[in-house]
Amino acid sequence: YEIPIYQRNYAWEKDEITALVQDVYDAYKKVSGRPYYIGTLVSYHKGDRVFEIIDGQQRLTTIRLLLDALNIEYSNKLTYRARKKSDDTLKSIPRFNVDEKDSGIENGYRYAVSAIGDLVSDDDMAGFIAFFKSNVHIIHYQVPKDIDLNHYFEIMNSRGEQLEKHEIVKAKLMEKLDS
Repeated sequence: YEIPIYQRNYAWEKDEITALVQDVYDAYKKVSGRPYYIGTLVSYHKGDRVFEIIDGQQRLTTIRLLLDALNIEYSNKLTYRARKKSDDTLKSIPRFNVDEKDSGIENGYRYAVSAIGDLVSDDDMAGFIAFFKSNVHIIHYQVPKDIDLNHYFEIMNSRGEQLEKHEIVKAKLMEKLDS
C-alpha cells in the first residue's frame, strides 16, 4: 500500500487513536465473534500487488501503528512513496533510530501504545490481540482502472475535513503531469 504525495501527512492525534482503540475494545468485550468494520479504504491498483491509497490513509496508517504497538506481525507493507522522512519513520518503529523523524507518525505510535495500555487490561490483552487479528476488518474498495484519480481524490475529500486551497492546487497541477 502506497501513500502518494498528494495525501496529507499523518495527522491523527491522541483523541482519534484512543477513540479507535476504545471502539475496537468495546466490540471485543461484546464477545460476539462477528466481524467489526472500522471503515473504508479506497485504492487504485497500480499492478504487481501495489495499491495507491486514495482515501483512508489516516485510518490505514493508524492500523499499522496499532499492529506495531500490539506486536502483531503483518505481511503487507505500507509505504509513503514520496516522503522519505515518513517512510523511514514507519520502518524505524519502535526505536525511531533515524536522523529525521516524522513527528506525526512517531507521536501516533506513542499514542497507540498509550491508548492500548490505558484501555486494555493485562487479562484481556491476549483476547484483544486475537480479536484484532481475526475480527477487525476494513472495507477495501478498488476504483476502476479508467478513473481520473485526481478528480476522484478531490470528490472523496470534499466531505469531512475540507481540503486546503494549496492541496487542491497541488492535485490540479499533478493532474497535468505525464507520469
